[in-house]
Order: sequence, then C-alpha cells, then structure tokens
Amino acid sequence: MTNEENIFKKIFKIFKGFIKKIEEEFLDEIARRAFVNNAFDGALTLLGILMGNVVLGDVNSKTIMSTGFGACTAMGISGTFGRYFSERAERKQALHTIESYLFTDLSGSIIERESKKKVIFISIIDGLSPALAAIVPLIPFFLVQAAVISMSIGIVFSFVLDFSVLFILGIFLGKISKENIFLHGGLMVAVGFVTSLIIFMISSFFVGI
Repeated sequence: MTNEENIFKKIFKIFKGFIKKIEEEFLDEIARRAFVNNAFDGALTLLGILMGNVVLGDVNSKTIMSTGFGACTAMGISGTFGRYFSERAERKQALHTIESYLFTDLSGSIIERESKKKVIFISIIDGLSPALAAIVPLIPFFLVQAAVISMSIGIVFSFVLDFSVLFILGIFLGKISKENIFLHGGLMVAVGFVTSLIIFMISSFFVGI
C-alpha cells in the first residue's frame, strides 16, 4: 500500500469519525425535541378529553378510558410511522450529500447502518412519548373501575397527574437549557391551565347550543 493510499485511508477514517460524532449530537437534539414535543401533545390531548367530559357533566370512566386509549393509539401510530418516513427521507438525502462529497457509494457502510438505526430509534421515541404522556392521567380511572376510589377523586387525581406530566416536561426543558427548572415547569403548567380554560369555554358553548 502506497503512502498516498495510507493518507487517504486515515483522512477517510477521521472524516467518518467526525460524521459519526455529528450524527450522535444531532440524534440527541432530535430525540429530545421529539420526546418533549410529542409528550406535550399527548398530555394536552388527554387534558382536552378530560375537560370535555367534565363540561358535559356525565363523566364515565369507561368512556374516558376508551377515548383516551384510542387517542393514545392514534398518536402512537401516527407519530411512529409519520416520523419514520419523514426522518428516513431526510437522512437518505443527507447520505446522498455525503456520497457526492466523497465520490463513493456508502451503501452497506457503517454510516448507512447507523443512519437506519437512528431513524428507527427516533421514530419509536416519536410514537411512544405522546402515548405514554396520555396514559399516565388515565391511571386513576382504572382505580375508579376497580371501585378503589370514587369518580370525583379520580377526576381530580387525573388532572393532577396530567399537570404533573407537564411540570416534569418543563423541568426537563429547564435542565437542557440550563435555566430555572421550576420556572420552565411553571410555564408548562400555565400553558396547560390556559388550554383547559379555552377547552372549557368552547365545550360550554357547544353544550349550550
């Protein structure tokens, strides 16, 4: 092997390491955004279901559970496959760009394999986060069904859990940005509270028609 070939191999190895490092940091950023954004969507969706049922005045644990799980399933499937196809297309484009710079086909390379793994990983996060965030506030209604607690306590407990999820997401964002975690948690709860008021007014309007 000539010196030129050795130099080229070393440069290519360094370049691959650099690309991998960039990919890892990019993955962390995307995964965090996907987790927070979609968990926030899940928590607010369940909040809307709860508030809508409360305004109707005929809260049924089975109805809320079936509606909630239906929403969780829809968000999970939509998030997983929607993110998979969009993320796959974006990373395919990025891979083609790298290939054009290197003047080589990267099919079957470690870069392509890692890219595929990350697409799947991000898609799973995108699908699970809203579903999990929405499932947590449904826990009290299992207790209601089991006659462990009353419906009124279950409703209050469910709202508390939903706002707790929002507060935890705010803390998570505060840690990422290295700012006041309680301020971020409070802001997320405030958004949830305002959302509840808006849903309450809209639901009340339709009930009154």
